[in-house]
Amino acid sequence: MAKRDKKTKPAHMPRNEKYSCKGFQPDSFFDKAPCWRFHQMDKERWSPVGYIDSITEKLSNYEKMTWAEIDGASKSTKGSPHHFISVNDMIKEARERLDLLHLTYEQYYSIALTGRIRLWGVLEDGIFHILWYDPNHEVCPSNKQHT
Repeated sequence: MAKRDKKTKPAHMPRNEKYSCKGFQPDSFFDKAPCWRFHQMDKERWSPVGYIDSITEKLSNYEKMTWAEIDGASKSTKGSPHHFISVNDMIKEARERLDLLHLTYEQYYSIALTGRIRLWGVLEDGIFHILWYDPNHEVCPSNKQHT
């Protein structure tokens, strides 16, 4: 006869604490420090490979912040330099690359490294999966000055 796993019950369960049953909140990562991943990076177009030193220097500065602070960085009437962009707002070449890479997200996140240079990727649960290094702000051109 096999032994049963003994289940332990907590000695005291507070009665007036509330527990959420809503499940995962998509924006719940905004209070977390950022994390970076490079496994999805596109090595053929807008490749970040030759720029890793300058990228890691900037990203290491962002690691001292939360996603809420990064997303709100330099926010004023001009808006944040870091934000989600719809696939429909990207240039045709970028949309074609995403299809070729079998990436089907509706939005991608853009992080400004400078006024013109952008990192593009997927932001999921506080992890930024780096896809492209865009030195000329061409993936989603802006009509604003200095971008």
